[in-house]
Amino acid sequence: MGKRTTRTMCVLVVGLLAGCVAEGGDPVTEVAEPEVPAFHFASGTLELGDFDPDTLGEDLFDPCTEISAEEYAAAGITGVESLEPRQTIGEEVSRDCSVDDLEDGITQLVSATRTNLDVTTTALANDEVDFPVSAVPGLFTHRNKSINDEMCVAQVDTRRGGLAVGISLRGVKKSQYDPCALATGQLESLYGSSTQHR
Repeated sequence: MGKRTTRTMCVLVVGLLAGCVAEGGDPVTEVAEPEVPAFHFASGTLELGDFDPDTLGEDLFDPCTEISAEEYAAAGITGVESLEPRQTIGEEVSRDCSVDDLEDGITQLVSATRTNLDVTTTALANDEVDFPVSAVPGLFTHRNKSINDEMCVAQVDTRRGGLAVGISLRGVKKSQYDPCALATGQLESLYGSSTQHR
């Protein structure tokens, strides 16, 4: 078999085999691009990553309509209803969904926001933003202790704004639970169920 035929066959089978040894003995391999972490919903893929609040425009994700009731239920979240969008000087700041309480005394909210990690860390004190070890790449938690020390938000930035779960504690639950741990767990459940069922 001639050199030209050998090279041609190597090119033809490279897509079927993990590698093919060229004449010089060097393996020829395909380098797969790493998959971008993302939520995978029936409405589409929501890639994790940085976004610019000033250029996001009308592309802010809507967690109330772009995640189905079935997808929420798979993450243990029920009773999703759209709330009025929050606005500042006529601009929509976030899209919020009320959901059933996690349990009595533990209120939760799902939200998409134009406030990214950079804006959050600039606005809050250092001890109010945390980066827990999480199954969701880039997840961070934040709370404004001067306004409500019993509320915490777990958030991850996506190409279409920050996706967040907020947890607020009432009554005896204030001494029994950490709202940041609960919020992190809920966002991780949503992420995990979306990647499992694609």
